[in-house]
Amino acid sequence: MATKLTTITGQYHSYVADQVLTHYQLNETIDYFDDQNRLNRVFLTGTGIVCGFQVSTNADYSTVTITQGTGITTDGDLIKLTIKPAPADQALAIAIKQKLSSIDFQKIDYKTYKVFDTDKGNYLHFKNGTTMLPMWELLPEKTGGLETGESLLTSFTDLKNHVVLLYLENYTKEATLCDETDCANKGGEEVFNLRVLVVSQATATIVISKNSTPQRDPLYSKYDIFEQYSSLNELGVKKVIPTFNNTSTANKVKQLFNTVVNDVSFKSELLANLATVLIPFGYVTELNGISDRFNALFSIDPNNIPADIHYRYDLLKDIVATYKELKDLFLQLKSECNPPISSFPKHLLLGLIEENNRFKNYRHQFYKSPILDPNKMFSNFDSLVRRLKGILDNYLVNAASVKITPSKTMGKLGAKSVPYYYNVDDNLLHAWDFEKSNLYNHQANFSYHTTNLLNSDYIKTPLSFCIDDHDFYRIEGYLNDNVDDVKAFLIAKRIEFGLDFDFYIMDVIENAADLKILFNTNYSFEHKAGVKKGGTLLLLKSGTTFITDFAIDGKVNPDSGLGCCTIMGCLYPWISSLRYINNLSRSLRGSRSNKVDLPTHYKLSVKKYTINGVNLITDRVLIDIPLDQLLARRLHVVMETLNNQFPTGLLFDFIEEEKKLRIVRLEKDTFEFEVQDITLSRNAPTYAFTQNGVTKNGKMYSSNKITCAIMNSHKAEIYKKIHANYDPINKDDDDFGRFNDDWNKFEYLRSELRFHRETKSFIRFPKIFDDFYSIPVIYNNQQNEETTVADELLNIAQEIARIDDHYHDIYIGGDWTTGNYVNTTMYNYYLENSTDTNDEVVLFINLRKKIHNEDKVSKYMIHIDTTRNVKLSDFEELFTKYAKKAEFYFYKPTNGNFIKIEQNRFSKDGSIKKRVLVNTEKITKPVTKRTPKKPGDTK
Repeated sequence: MATKLTTITGQYHSYVADQVLTHYQLNETIDYFDDQNRLNRVFLTGTGIVCGFQVSTNADYSTVTITQGTGITTDGDLIKLTIKPAPADQALAIAIKQKLSSIDFQKIDYKTYKVFDTDKGNYLHFKNGTTMLPMWELLPEKTGGLETGESLLTSFTDLKNHVVLLYLENYTKEATLCDETDCANKGGEEVFNLRVLVVSQATATIVISKNSTPQRDPLYSKYDIFEQYSSLNELGVKKVIPTFNNTSTANKVKQLFNTVVNDVSFKSELLANLATVLIPFGYVTELNGISDRFNALFSIDPNNIPADIHYRYDLLKDIVATYKELKDLFLQLKSECNPPISSFPKHLLLGLIEENNRFKNYRHQFYKSPILDPNKMFSNFDSLVRRLKGILDNYLVNAASVKITPSKTMGKLGAKSVPYYYNVDDNLLHAWDFEKSNLYNHQANFSYHTTNLLNSDYIKTPLSFCIDDHDFYRIEGYLNDNVDDVKAFLIAKRIEFGLDFDFYIMDVIENAADLKILFNTNYSFEHKAGVKKGGTLLLLKSGTTFITDFAIDGKVNPDSGLGCCTIMGCLYPWISSLRYINNLSRSLRGSRSNKVDLPTHYKLSVKKYTINGVNLITDRVLIDIPLDQLLARRLHVVMETLNNQFPTGLLFDFIEEEKKLRIVRLEKDTFEFEVQDITLSRNAPTYAFTQNGVTKNGKMYSSNKITCAIMNSHKAEIYKKIHANYDPINKDDDDFGRFNDDWNKFEYLRSELRFHRETKSFIRFPKIFDDFYSIPVIYNNQQNEETTVADELLNIAQEIARIDDHYHDIYIGGDWTTGNYVNTTMYNYYLENSTDTNDEVVLFINLRKKIHNEDKVSKYMIHIDTTRNVKLSDFEELFTKYAKKAEFYFYKPTNGNFIKIEQNRFSKDGSIKKRVLVNTEKITKPVTKRTPKKPGDTK
């Protein structure tokens, strides 16, 4: 039997009216269109099993089941399982003298078999010389008994280890001179019988000639590579880890890299894996060139290590990265432009009857046409082979000058910049990034070498542009540069282009002590031929000669002795409110009581203090601060006392602008600091500060989030250095003690606001919640009618209740209950009249900024008084919504002025005063009309 596509019909005759047609003309027409149809399938669609044709068996091997499927042979036959049609269709077939079949079913069960030894198609693939290979035909389940030569599958020996194949038996059945209707001469019948055959694995191997030459099925053999793929080990280049000992001399540094690149076992395995990947697809010549160049570059005399050894290490990483991409595509390559017609012209291998492996042996895959390969996998594979050969052939380290090129930390090699150590010609650019080359844009890569790149400022000077998707700076070409020139260049470029990295140039001999500290406290230094954005680059030199570079993610500062650490400062609320501190300190001004012993000191009890589990105290520590010092410096003196008491502990600082405590520590350390304010009571609540936040008697204290990472131990010497370098002494914001006169003036102005034309309608010192209805709220962008502070507070309280209706006790405190508030009306007035130095509102806001460092509309201090466990995540949306308007606390201090937020059951009387536009009339009453009280004046 000859295959249909061995020779094809290239033409046919057209017909005219009343023409007498010969059988040659009719057959020519049929053959032409049949050939075109087959060519379309093979070369525009593909060959092999498209889908289905899954083989399975039951537990006792009495039934073999094959699902319906679709396949195309290399002769262009479309293969489907068929069964006899329904009775009605069968009657039609008899009437029109045609053989009809049905393909509309899910599966066929086969329960019997017989020897297949008569092949009317005379199929050469089933012959070993002139002898037909041993085969058996599976027969579908049917009613009735067994026919002659037919046996049940249960009698088939070792059925599970046999291979199933579909065979399209095609031959011409010669016509007889006569049939039941007449005796006219007739043409032969073209017969196509689809047979389901079972063969041994040995026979299947002969059918495909897997291990012989020539191969009967070269298409199957070419892509039968799963075993080779499975044998490929995962490869990676070992990391070069610098330590103080292995970087103490230039030669030791070079030896670090040479140990990796001269690893004989690794090099052998890499070359063997490359051979496994390349040879099946015909890249034998390329492989020979790759191997020769590889051996030349990586056969290094350990007694004569070249200066560019770290760049050869980078080259090795590029080779391995390219190999990994080739390996990933290796198993996916299934595209054939010109599939061999002789591979499986009339059969399809379906695989073993029982197969437990994910990859099916003895089964044809689908070898698609390139037009169905939108990702162009083979083109990509070929590009990677060319890149592999190109980077080896083009490796070249010439004398040059230092340069910074943006690149990427993550992703495939082709997406990164082309390194300095390559001769960047057009061929290498074509092969570097397949995606760009596929778009005819191969010259748009970033590179140290720009000669063959696009003549575009963005490509040739990319640091001048926004390159958010490039998070790495390649810093190369410094080997032969002057040390001072490199330093000056890096400083200048960092400033010129706003580059986010630090760098240090250190000598392995002269800076040995610093390097020891640096390497002993930073273990993640790695050679990357540059530095990640936000990281630190370390350039090592010996004398005037550069050796190599290492980098670490993040910033370090070895000059300060803190190179090991990143310092973290976190803001917390302090345990005592500022109002309480102010009242406590000002109690010294009054006359002493004969009945009550007033405190003379601010007293703290530190109950627990640990850093990374290390106890800094073994018993309670009492802190006593004279109230006159508290009066002069408020919380600054508290922080200074804590720092002096615990010189190897956390650093405490008070930030006037935030009105909060800042705790400075090592970024990755954990801590616990438990403290009580026992000035007035020994039973005061215990506050616990940790890296995660603050609790009060074990309950969440503040809604503000505090999160930090973890390290391993407490380092007393480092914390001493933190105190030495960051101690808040002589701070600009520690000036409260100088404001005694200003404080009296502030109290006077606050009182005068009750009579100012712009604020006299506001209740300055609210006593009940309804007083807040007198204070309007107007925003510049607000188009609707003005609201009031009371309305806003009720809205907030209602939103809290919607989150959890158990929260009923919600209070307002802070400036809004002490008379220190500035509402929107006052702030807008201030903006319009800020130059009027005789106006009480202007003076009040200016003095408020000086004393409290607050210059905006006052925030609402919302206190939710609860003993319930608080789930802060439920409140995140609320906190975000009111971030600029309010602060939230899940407690209410026992001391202080707080007003409960609640709707009055009686309707409020009176209308809200509208904002009065400023007229040209000024209040010229000078502030100095009243003499402010002096500090200590009891009158």
